[in-house]
Amino acid sequence: MFSSKIIRKFIFFILLINISTFELFAIVFERRKSFNDDIFEYYFLLAPIERPGTGSFLSLGAFINNIEVPWIDGGRFNFIGGFGKGRGENEFEGEDMDAYGVSIIDFPIFSNDFTFSPARLASTKFSYTVYERGINSDPNRKLTILLDKVASNLGEFSYYFYDRQIELYYTFFNAELDFYGYKDYNGNFVSLKGVEGFGKGSTKFTERWGMLIDDTDFRRDPRIGYSVKFDRWQWPSRLPKESSWYQYDIETTGYIPIIDQKLIMVLTQYFSTSKVITSGKVEKYNCTDQQLLLYPKCQEIMDERYMNDLDESNKGRATSLGGYERLRGYPEGRFFDEHTNFRGIELRYYFNQINVDFDLFFSRGVLAEFQLAGFYEQGTVSPDLGGKFWKNFKDSYGLGLRLITGSAVGRLDFGFSEEGKAITAYYDYPY
Repeated sequence: MFSSKIIRKFIFFILLINISTFELFAIVFERRKSFNDDIFEYYFLLAPIERPGTGSFLSLGAFINNIEVPWIDGGRFNFIGGFGKGRGENEFEGEDMDAYGVSIIDFPIFSNDFTFSPARLASTKFSYTVYERGINSDPNRKLTILLDKVASNLGEFSYYFYDRQIELYYTFFNAELDFYGYKDYNGNFVSLKGVEGFGKGSTKFTERWGMLIDDTDFRRDPRIGYSVKFDRWQWPSRLPKESSWYQYDIETTGYIPIIDQKLIMVLTQYFSTSKVITSGKVEKYNCTDQQLLLYPKCQEIMDERYMNDLDESNKGRATSLGGYERLRGYPEGRFFDEHTNFRGIELRYYFNQINVDFDLFFSRGVLAEFQLAGFYEQGTVSPDLGGKFWKNFKDSYGLGLRLITGSAVGRLDFGFSEEGKAITAYYDYPY
């Protein structure tokens, strides 16, 4: 039977091989050049957004790419920002919800090889849905975390080698939280106001260390080559009964041209594992005499809940499946456990280049190409690395329409699964 130590040693071994062979294999595929790689583009979008379990609101967003930095030779960075106003859900149903986000991507420090990417995201009356653990969990049983206010300050330092084919990075997340409470899987509300570390003004710190080898012909829109990505996360507990944990991820992706520059097959394999740092705190509830008189099975029910919470408090969490990257036919965060195994295939067909320049009041840039994609994905989550980790997969399939501009990739994916369908509107490829 496999163990998480073996997986982590395997990940370290792969990284060691890649590091020791940089000179030989780091630049196998030459970067593809385009006349519009560095053009200045901007887009302003007004759109309604509905996030199940969180709320619905009207948002105004801005995307500005390739902003010049005059004192750095060839220095450029991107900006993403926006704000929205709407109505919350769950305990906040009908209440005003305000949100905003600002992000600067790859601002050069000294040179384009060393960059910093800061961001701030904030919201009021925020709800976050968590499904039950396991690949066979009930889609109707959900835990909902409720926050009066949430704000997160993010920052990422990146150092690049060669033509950005190798990247080392460190990311930190510092969340400022005013917890309201949570609704457990049975629909019972639990207040967190006044709970030490989980009331008003609490903070949670997360960090990530990682490495990316991107040996492809074009980082933003690869059509031949391979990439290997390794992440090591340190997560805090989100609820008193939840553990804090380490998370280790490795993702390998290959880009194989079937018809040169027209039809590309993309294959990906993703593993994620976890290790508990500190167990959560669980208190046993004793029913009163009056409760036992009215409900004779009160203590039996509470003891069962206590044992379930105690078991959960000693487990970590690997990367979840569902949402905009993996198993796109399921809702975000649909499946999770201590270990994750995911694989996918995507066929991308590029229509003939059009290279249409546009300069409107709300947008400016170059629409270079359209792409049609079909995908099929399989994924599972498991409490161990035994037989269950290699079988009992859930399937997802669908179609995607992509717009490739001078500096970005936008996509609209339609995913399907045995539980229904999901639509993803996002930027960048899933893998």
